[in-house]
Amino acid sequence: MARIVLLVLSMFVLGLGAGGACAQLAVDPYRVEATVANQSEAERVAATKANLGGVITTVLGDTTALQHPLIRQAINEAPNYLTKYSYTSEKTIVLNYSAQAIQTLLQQAQLIAANASTAQGVMLYVVDVKDFTSFKQIQAYLKTVGVIRSASLVKVEKDVLQFNVLLDGDEQLLKTTLAAANRLQAIVGDTQNSMTFRWQN
Repeated sequence: MARIVLLVLSMFVLGLGAGGACAQLAVDPYRVEATVANQSEAERVAATKANLGGVITTVLGDTTALQHPLIRQAINEAPNYLTKYSYTSEKTIVLNYSAQAIQTLLQQAQLIAANASTAQGVMLYVVDVKDFTSFKQIQAYLKTVGVIRSASLVKVEKDVLQFNVLLDGDEQLLKTTLAAANRLQAIVGDTQNSMTFRWQN
C-alpha cells in the first residue's frame, strides 16, 4: 500500500514539473514551438501558417476571429508576422511572432479597440501568474469588467503579465470595480506601478 501511495505521489510531482515547464513556455502567446519534417523553407512556411491562428486565438481568447477575412488573409501571409525563427533540433522549430504586427492586425480587423480619445489607456500588471490556466482565466475575466473597453496583452516577463487597457472611465473607477469583485487584488507599496494586481484563483 505504501509503495502505491509513493508511486502516485511521484507521478503527481513529476506531472507538476512537466506541466509547469509546458505552462511557462505557453504563457508567451507570441512564441510557438512546432514539429517539422525537416528544415526546408516549405516546412517553415507551413508551420508558420499553421500556428498563427493559434497565436491569435490565444491573444483574443476567442476562436471566432479566425473566420474574419483579414485574419484568414494574414494566416496565408503568416511569414510576414514573424520576427525570428530558430531550430532547437532537426525537427523542432521555434517561431517568434511580432506582437506589434498582430496587435495592429487585430485593430484593423476591429477585433480590439485602437487607441481612442474617448478612452483612457493605462498599463495594468498582473503578477504571480504561475500557469497557462491562470493566464487564460485572467484574460477572460478582464473581458467581463464593464469599465474596460479592451485589454491587449503587451508583454510576458517571467510570471508577470502586462496589459494595455482602454478604460471607459479612470484608474480609480477601475480599481473600485476590481476591488468589488475581489478577483484581482491590488498590490500596494512594493511596486512603482499603481496598477499592479495579484490574481485570486
